[in-house]
Amino acid sequence: MSVSIVEKVYRYPWRRRWWLATLGNLLVIASLVIAVYQLLRGVVAASEPLALWLRRTPWLRPLYDGLSPLPRDLSLWFPEALGVLVWAAVGLLVALLLLNALPALRVSTRGLLVEFAGGWLPVAWEDVQQIHVTGDEAGQRFVLLVIPAKSAKRLTGWHRVYGLLYGTTIRPAFLVSSSIDEFDHLLNTILHENNRAIRSVEGAQPVVVDEQRRSPLFGLFLRGATAAPPAANAVLPPTTAPEVTATLPAWSLIRIAHLSVMALVLIFGLLHYRSYWDRALTLMLPELRSNPALLWVSQDPVYRAIFNAYQGASAPFFGFTGRPDLPAPAWLLIAAHLLLALVIALAFALLIAIPSSVIAGQNGMIVRFLPRPLPFARTLPWASISAFQMIDLGFGRSIAFVQSPALPWLSRLCGLVVTGKWTPGAILIGTMKNWPALIEQCEERLSHLPPINDTPRFQPAAFMPNLQLIGQPVATIAALKAELTATGATTTDLLWRAGRAMLVVSLPLGLMFAIPALIDGDRWPDLGIILGGLGFWLAGLLEWPLVVLISLIIHGALDNDQEQAHIFTFYPLVQMPRLLPLLLALICLIVNLPWLAAILWLASLAIAYWVTAALWVDVYEWEGAQVILGGLLPAIWQLFVMVAFWTLR
Repeated sequence: MSVSIVEKVYRYPWRRRWWLATLGNLLVIASLVIAVYQLLRGVVAASEPLALWLRRTPWLRPLYDGLSPLPRDLSLWFPEALGVLVWAAVGLLVALLLLNALPALRVSTRGLLVEFAGGWLPVAWEDVQQIHVTGDEAGQRFVLLVIPAKSAKRLTGWHRVYGLLYGTTIRPAFLVSSSIDEFDHLLNTILHENNRAIRSVEGAQPVVVDEQRRSPLFGLFLRGATAAPPAANAVLPPTTAPEVTATLPAWSLIRIAHLSVMALVLIFGLLHYRSYWDRALTLMLPELRSNPALLWVSQDPVYRAIFNAYQGASAPFFGFTGRPDLPAPAWLLIAAHLLLALVIALAFALLIAIPSSVIAGQNGMIVRFLPRPLPFARTLPWASISAFQMIDLGFGRSIAFVQSPALPWLSRLCGLVVTGKWTPGAILIGTMKNWPALIEQCEERLSHLPPINDTPRFQPAAFMPNLQLIGQPVATIAALKAELTATGATTTDLLWRAGRAMLVVSLPLGLMFAIPALIDGDRWPDLGIILGGLGFWLAGLLEWPLVVLISLIIHGALDNDQEQAHIFTFYPLVQMPRLLPLLLALICLIVNLPWLAAILWLASLAIAYWVTAALWVDVYEWEGAQVILGGLLPAIWQLFVMVAFWTLR
């Protein structure tokens, strides 16, 4: 007797797929725009009456100007248009694959329905043949590749791309991520219904769940342990202790500096945003070029040459054919709003990094990011707090770092700086009023919750080398060495960890070159900018083996393999404090403050000298001139990179 299952649709939360949807839709829009633009140029060039009508109709004249200059020889235009249309088709294909990479799944008594391009593709239960599994080391996140039987022929040919991307098959297949709603229930349903369906099919085999056919690509993304999620449904015993409110003093140096940095980013970001509009308007509206408020645009030699060539006329809206290095009003307006979105996101990330006040009550913690009466706060149930870490910075200063998925998503940037991991967190400053009472309340409440991965949630003396290396470099390096030794990890695992750390430390160098150039409205973005960013990222990575090898030569330890592995695993970890000034330098470049970015970059060099010198003292026991020379090694390399950066920028 068969039991009918209830038809149900499993979908991915929007926060899990928004980036795929955004990127896919942007590709669709961009592909259609460039295709229609190129075709319109050909149609208008081929029809003189149409071109004359567009020129003489006032409200259509901007369209004609945007299409100009028109191709004079259609035989030469055709190959160019064909190339553009091919790229547009490729863009639409990539968009199709992105938008359907994480499809919704509908289960019924007959089988699965896989969402694709607005429709549903049926896969019978008995046709589900293989499931390849790739998971992380903690067994928390998975990416599955579901492969129907060859005879099914229900999926499209485009689904072969997902199998190729997964790296285990060329047969049509579809992806299922553990981030889908009720993942465990869905997987159990597939296995159960497949087992039920094959009983009525002679010679049918049950689905094979193969955990050995791992995806190299998705395995790379999932590499690394994942902390177990906090127990959100934990019940805490009641307490008679009153609420504790801790606030930063209104005129404290930390609060003033924090709000000043955020205001600086907003103000200069908005001024830079306005400059995009000024340039676009002067290109489109000739009468504005003599406006006193916009005269600064004509001081640029490129714009002055364009204004002289188009006196009394608008520049082409989509730019000059064959000259992507010249400004185009269309890209200026697009880049302006990309800049605005980026500035707002960065200002928000800075704001939520350091809350202005905290209320610790019986059921949770209310974190307020702006002073009253502004209503910007977030409630963190005690069960959602995965870690409350007290950190001694040295010099008699301490802070607390709160980790919780209930914090805003952009708080992950703060977590990246503090922990080196993409984890949401916020910093509580030890100079808050009622600080001892706050810590006591948090310790009491969190003590009733189970630990996560054998680590208590309240940690009165947390080890956070990214911050402690600044104030106590030698002691922190010694503690870091002891921690790595205690883990019992292999040299390969330690090198993987070091490699990830160096990738993070050097990433801002590539972003500092690429992001400001990509959203620079004075030229269309091109592949050279991305390659340049990758080049500076690699230059930052090259520092790792270069500095370590030079230090080994100076110390005379080239023949000691154990010593080499030891230094290679340590060097990137002690460079993590450089991440904060480099990220701030990136923000300064985005809001057009290059002089401040240069100062922050120099500050990162000072940090590199400080922590590297301490590393050589601990590892090699160097003294005097050797320590100074060894500490200068990364600073000298970064100076070369810095000179190349400002030369090419």
